[in-house]
Amino acid sequence: MKMNYKKSLKFVTLIITSLLIATASAAIYDYMYLNATVGVQGMTLAWILGADNATAGTQINGVTSTLTSLKGPPNGTRIYADPVRLNNTGGSAITFDLLVDAVSGDTGELESIFVLIYSVNTSALIQNVTIWASGAKGSDATGLSIPGNNNWRFQWEITWKATATTANSATVNLKIGVPV
Repeated sequence: MKMNYKKSLKFVTLIITSLLIATASAAIYDYMYLNATVGVQGMTLAWILGADNATAGTQINGVTSTLTSLKGPPNGTRIYADPVRLNNTGGSAITFDLLVDAVSGDTGELESIFVLIYSVNTSALIQNVTIWASGAKGSDATGLSIPGNNNWRFQWEITWKATATTANSATVNLKIGVPV
């Protein structure tokens, strides 16, 4: 039997190429591992219903409070004195920031929204926070410190322009930021 060197050389080249490809694609890995146990953090700040919760449509789900029925008259101001409260259930003061995250919707018809924070324990005004005024989003209130075992009520004051109609609405997103 006569050996065909040309075919044999092609076959050997094919085998060597296959071995090179297999070696190059067979990467070697060193593995490292990260294992974690994740628990639920106990919160000492909690939303609780205020005296005006039914009128304001206050709903609380964990760390989120939603006010679904706030309204204001055109060319007038509506005050919700106590739709929701912030409760410090701990024994020591907690410092936090009230952040005006977003104001959206029919803001062109919106005159102003203010949130006044009062201590339920002492009736003192803690902070007047501008949420919306003069056609712009308000600024954050930082470094607020609620004493232990205290409640603060969040009073909402809503004013629409005279040209506003019942079809107009706005959405306000506030965040409580607690430095850790």
